[in-house]
Amino acid sequence: MSSTTPAGGRPRDAALEQRILAVTRELLAEHGYQGLSIGAVARAAGTTRPTVYLRFTDKQDLATRAIAGMRVADELRTSPDIQADLVAELKHFRTAVTRSNGMSFVGTVLAEEHHTPELIERFRDRLVHPRRRRVTGVLERGMRTGALRQGLDTDVITTMLIGSIYSRYIATGDVPADWPERAVESIWPALVGDQTPGPVRPAEPCGAPD
Repeated sequence: MSSTTPAGGRPRDAALEQRILAVTRELLAEHGYQGLSIGAVARAAGTTRPTVYLRFTDKQDLATRAIAGMRVADELRTSPDIQADLVAELKHFRTAVTRSNGMSFVGTVLAEEHHTPELIERFRDRLVHPRRRRVTGVLERGMRTGALRQGLDTDVITTMLIGSIYSRYIATGDVPADWPERAVESIWPALVGDQTPGPVRPAEPCGAPD
């Protein structure tokens, strides 16, 4: 069994610690930070309050470390098809947002932005920034390979694509399965620019006929 050993103590069950952190994330999403309690976490994890306190100083320490344990785990798609890669990134993000309590978790960390800023800092560090880097990376790769036009504002485009999923969910409570394709397809003409040749104009006559 995997375990860690604190100084001067007996080995700790690493699996139990991960279970406590997982339960904490679930309860944060369901009840918010203010509704989170060490007792509720202990009961849900099948352990005791003293056991939780052996590993975590207080509720803030527990919640912060629970969020710090989150990460963008999807495999990064890399292919010659930049449009398909952008769609894949948005599909991964849509899955995260639309899973049970996915958006509720976002609301929880935002609600605590001023009272417990460590939560949103960890959330940005572990989830928001990595996701944005992935989308931006696809756009930059597209410019390097010539699939996308040069000079794109990748910060704005990344925000538009990811933000469209947040906006759609807030507006309707739902993000359709085909939303990633629709979002990328709608913005795609602006990414590639006008790559079609212009009309061929007839040559001007050199002079008047004799």
